[in-house]
Amino acid sequence: MPKVKKSSSVIHPNSRKAMQLSRMEHRGAKLLKRKEEGNIKLRAKLNKLNWFKDNIESSKTLYNTEEVHKLIERYLGRFDEEDKKLQEIQSIKGRHNQNRMSYEYKTKFALEQEKRDYETCGLEIPNLMKEESFEYFKKWDKDVRFLSAIDLVLCKSPKCK
Repeated sequence: MPKVKKSSSVIHPNSRKAMQLSRMEHRGAKLLKRKEEGNIKLRAKLNKLNWFKDNIESSKTLYNTEEVHKLIERYLGRFDEEDKKLQEIQSIKGRHNQNRMSYEYKTKFALEQEKRDYETCGLEIPNLMKEESFEYFKKWDKDVRFLSAIDLVLCKSPKCK
């Protein structure tokens, strides 16, 4: 008669095995959370660079500092039209559009953060004032793999100097 395999027994909550399993589970959750946070940051940077890629003039070979600051001001005002539309919708009597509130909150928070960065420590943008990096940025095909190859610079508001 063959031996019957012993079924997995219940692990005591205070045992070493339970502590090991708990530690492994906690580590896995931490790694997953860290990976998701990194993906969120990468997605935000990708969206920013995509906006700059779509809004630069391809005929130019170089931008000067004034043009870069104007481009950044346009970038910071990219949600102005949507804000006006939302305010019009909310101003209509009896209309409450609650499902757009979280989107509105996210965009306002992101814009405030970017404006604060631009006025204090600087906003990270592609280097449009250096010819080689500007050419590479124009040729970039919006692929995440080549995001690290783009030359980025911190650009501060001329008002804060």
